[in-house]
This record gives sequence, C-alpha cells and structure tokens, in this order.
Amino acid sequence: MGRWGRWEGVWGMPNSQEHSHLRRQAIVIVSQLPDNTAEALTVLDYARHLVTEFLEEPAAGTSAQLRQNSAAGSH
Repeated sequence: MGRWGRWEGVWGMPNSQEHSHLRRQAIVIVSQLPDNTAEALTVLDYARHLVTEFLEEPAAGTSAQLRQNSAAGSH
C-alpha cells in the first residue's frame, strides 16, 4: 500500500477527478503547516472553526451554492 493508499475512497470517489482535486488542495494546505504535529493540529482546529463559522453565516450558503453551481458548469 502506498503512502496515500489508506485515504483512497475516503470521500467515496476513488481515483476520480474531484478526488484528485481535493487531494491537491489538502497537500497545499498541509505544506503550509508548522513542522510540529501539535502546532499543526492546533492550526487545523482553528481553520475548522473559521470554515464552520463562515458556512453558518446566512450569506455564505448563497455564495457556496453559487461556487458549487459554477464549478459544476465548468466540467
């Protein structure tokens, strides 16, 4: 099993174009994290809270839906 083998199919879309895109986004995010595991997990926890708060805002749902529709139309 390769380094990423255990993650294949995590989102129910193994080897799909969307899976590859999400994986690249995750690699970009992880490459910016501190080398210390505890600090990196703290940063990710803060990021999770920021994303959750953003998505809970009333206007965020509309812009998220627009982004989703835009992405769907570009395929």
